[in-house]
Amino acid sequence: MSDTTDDRDPEELLEQSKEQKRHQSEPQQEPEAADESSLEEYIADVYEELEAGEAPTNLTMRDRNLAALIRGLDEAGQLDDVGTDVREHLDRDSVDSESRGSVLGLLVRAGLDEVRPDLIEAGEAGYETFTERQETQF
Repeated sequence: MSDTTDDRDPEELLEQSKEQKRHQSEPQQEPEAADESSLEEYIADVYEELEAGEAPTNLTMRDRNLAALIRGLDEAGQLDDVGTDVREHLDRDSVDSESRGSVLGLLVRAGLDEVRPDLIEAGEAGYETFTERQETQF
């Protein structure tokens, strides 16, 4: 008689499964490094398009509540304070005056840094790839 799973003692199977290493019992997943590399390459490509004037440097978003908040901060003279706070949070050099656009950019960076720091790292790596490409061109 063959030794199949159905013929074995359930206690023995349970004990064997506890001893089995995780990498032997679960399917292996593809490493995420490949995705990050491709994102880095896409970002470097976009930097090239920006440099050539083939892509816009502005972002557009529609959000009534945020528009009211940011404009209200600006009109109340508090936008510079928010800019200072977010620059401090991001450990960036301070400036005398902030534009709405620069504060929004900083706030997006701060949000991404909190939620997905890997994307900030990919952006930095993409910029490095772009600058390396520029340096190697003759």
